[in-house]
Amino acid sequence: MTGLSVHGNYIYLGSRSQNRVYRYALPNITSRVNFTYFTGFSSTCDIAMDVPDNIVWAASTNTSIAVKCYDNNNTMVDYIPVSLIPNARGLTLDPSGYLWISDIDADKIYQVDLTEGIEEGVQGLSVVPSANPFSGAVTFQAQGVTGTVAVFDMYGRQVESDSFQNAWTWNSSAPAGSYIFVIIDEQGESTTLELVKI
Repeated sequence: MTGLSVHGNYIYLGSRSQNRVYRYALPNITSRVNFTYFTGFSSTCDIAMDVPDNIVWAASTNTSIAVKCYDNNNTMVDYIPVSLIPNARGLTLDPSGYLWISDIDADKIYQVDLTEGIEEGVQGLSVVPSANPFSGAVTFQAQGVTGTVAVFDMYGRQVESDSFQNAWTWNSSAPAGSYIFVIIDEQGESTTLELVKI
């Protein structure tokens, strides 16, 4: 078990081994209810609950995405890449709606304004997709860049990872939908793109 959060008459418990959050009624804690399942996201370290919006933030030892946000339909709705916070471990939400994240290696605590959006601040590399939305295949041009790319579906499952130099093409039989591409160069700079396959 890892991570606890309390809201009203409920306590929320993150389960590291089962990749889910359980909800218990206070004060007697006699039965539990599944709140959400972290599809494709293992080794959770802590959770932070945004109960009014029915979402949970989860920190993990994942190598591409440090913190993911899931709704109670088990769908990833937001994320923070490791390029922003490399080793996220502790999480909490304050009454003003700020997400606080501790980084054990940098020995820092970050305050994240969730109203500003996460992805917009990630554009450290110049990577240009051939189309968005795309059908069939999509090619990313990153002139002069050698690095890696990881592809995640909207449930947070990693569906592909690969290395590239200057360009990379994803020609997958994955179903139509939204996909997140996390691209990291050899210097550790990254960019995160969300594309739609039709």
